[in-house]
Amino acid sequence: MTVQVFDYGMNGEGIAKSNGKIILIPQAIIGEEVEYKIIENNNNYSLANLSIVHNPSTNRTTPSCPYFGLCGGCDLQHMKYDEQLKFKTLLVKKTLKKIANISIDVKPTLPSEKVYKYRNKICFDIQNDKIGFYKSNSKEIIEIDKCYLVDDIFNDILNIFKKYIKKHSGLLKNIIIREILGQILVGVVAKKPINLTDFYKELSKQFKNIGLYLIINTRKDSVVISGKINHIAGIKEICVNNYGLTYFVDIASFHQTNIDIQNKIYEYVLEYIQPDDIVVNGFSGQGLLSAIIAKRAKKVIGIEIDSHSHKAAENLKRDNKINNLTNIKGDFNYKFSEFKTCDTLILDPSKKGCGKKVMEQVKGVKNIIYISCNPIALAKDLREIINDYEIEEIQPFDMFPNTKNVETFVKLTLRKS
Repeated sequence: MTVQVFDYGMNGEGIAKSNGKIILIPQAIIGEEVEYKIIENNNNYSLANLSIVHNPSTNRTTPSCPYFGLCGGCDLQHMKYDEQLKFKTLLVKKTLKKIANISIDVKPTLPSEKVYKYRNKICFDIQNDKIGFYKSNSKEIIEIDKCYLVDDIFNDILNIFKKYIKKHSGLLKNIIIREILGQILVGVVAKKPINLTDFYKELSKQFKNIGLYLIINTRKDSVVISGKINHIAGIKEICVNNYGLTYFVDIASFHQTNIDIQNKIYEYVLEYIQPDDIVVNGFSGQGLLSAIIAKRAKKVIGIEIDSHSHKAAENLKRDNKINNLTNIKGDFNYKFSEFKTCDTLILDPSKKGCGKKVMEQVKGVKNIIYISCNPIALAKDLREIINDYEIEEIQPFDMFPNTKNVETFVKLTLRKS
């Protein structure tokens, strides 16, 4: 049956209708007439595979990656980049309306400088002596030789490591690779101790500034970095200079994978910070944004529950001799009550968002900046406070080109009573 695609779903699927029922068709583009094959029927919608495109959209392009459609990593490589950006802008707008009943102009999504090779970190999955990525909604590994979202260095290391997988058959879970400014960290995640001497020797012959870690992780879930972290050889950390600050990133550190977009978001934050402001940075991570703001504001308080991140934030503060920054280790929901008199509050939570308790806590702060990586969680959180706040600006950023993910900056101001 032929249908016309008239909209996009949350994951970038094309939406069509047949006999009054919604059909979700991945890789279909608005305006196209397509044929499809139903693979899953639900009460309100059906999920289908795309069979034939009768009139390809001018927004369609040929994916660069031969694994597209198999690997679950990318969702949008079939769209030209301008169409990806339009989809993400529309996604934020529709999600806010549907979940929070917020009707507001959303600025066009700001593009990434790079559409490919933008990631500075990647994690490959290993199962049954196969290495690559999981298929979408599956535990089946798609073996790959090259990921197009990272530089060739990452793929070179991937293919070197393939020689050692059978040597440690059944023991390997992941390999993590991070590269910034020519400095490389590699982490092998295994179920028990293994000998990586030969692997490091081969790495060190090809790469100058490289370090190797072994992470012993016995967990049964999808958490990658957990358990004992052993430095095997080479460099221990990556040294980064950004915004006039020097800081260090190790194998377990959280660090944005697209530095171009990270910096663009931070510039947006700084536009709203005044010299006399007292700023609280909730979910402050390793303290980079807190330290950047401290160069402009009167005082900054960073609150972070993770011990590793808190320690890194303290090191950053010490190394850069920042005197107007206080890093607090603890749960934001309990610690924030001490700092409600701040001028500006920054919320930068994980994908699950802040939650109702946190949003109830923050009511009354004059200015709130919310940085979100999940439009659904963002909408749920804003729904809790929207009666008390005006939204000044909503600006999406394309942190992850070729995927459905979008980063969103929101500035809110307390309504005058």
